[in-house]
Amino acid sequence: MLRKERDFVAEDSVPAPTAKDRIAARVHTLVAQIDRDPRDKKAMIELAHLLVTQNDLDQASTLLTKALGLFPDDDLLQYNLAVVATAQGQYSIAQKLLAQVTDPVLAADKAYTTGQIYYKQQQYPRALAFALTAVDHNGADAQYQLLYGDILSALENWTLAVPALQQAASLAPKGFKPHFDLGVALLGQGQVDEAQAVLAQAEKIDPARFQHQLTLFSDIGRLMQRQKGAADHGSDPQ
Repeated sequence: MLRKERDFVAEDSVPAPTAKDRIAARVHTLVAQIDRDPRDKKAMIELAHLLVTQNDLDQASTLLTKALGLFPDDDLLQYNLAVVATAQGQYSIAQKLLAQVTDPVLAADKAYTTGQIYYKQQQYPRALAFALTAVDHNGADAQYQLLYGDILSALENWTLAVPALQQAASLAPKGFKPHFDLGVALLGQGQVDEAQAVLAQAEKIDPARFQHQLTLFSDIGRLMQRQKGAADHGSDPQ
């Protein structure tokens, strides 16, 4: 159908929906869908996922708990509820839920989330075993490689941490955390020039988050200067 020129002007004046708008619209659709069919498990899981992305962990937990009441012993629901519990810091609850997940399809995810739990509790050797299991299941998953690399970094095993984080960054080229964590690991390994290049990529991906991370890693700048100075003088960093 032909349009008048002023019709185009009117349409162009309406701002495109933002990601937040799209998520809000999808949440509204899913809520209506669940109202029509309270046993729509797929819709409940998707809605819980969206709530988690909005950091509304309590509502996500409530929704999944309700769903689990309708579908007792459902592995997928138990796994998703365990993920939310992990994000809430309720590690014992998460572990109990994961212990009941037996579906082989979820084996890698179960190992990954268990690794996360131990990592967050700074039980790095245990975390490493589960992260390695996840990577062995699927080495092409960026999140698995990222967790594996972060645990190795926590153990200061830079020789293995750097390749894992390089893989994570390669699998998630627009991911801030893989690049930032890789930069930190490269610094730990003494590869200052490479670290600076990767950290510059991280800053380009998310400038605000980069500045926030610098406040948490206030020694990065000093470490870069110290490592650079040591390299220039041909000596080992102190």
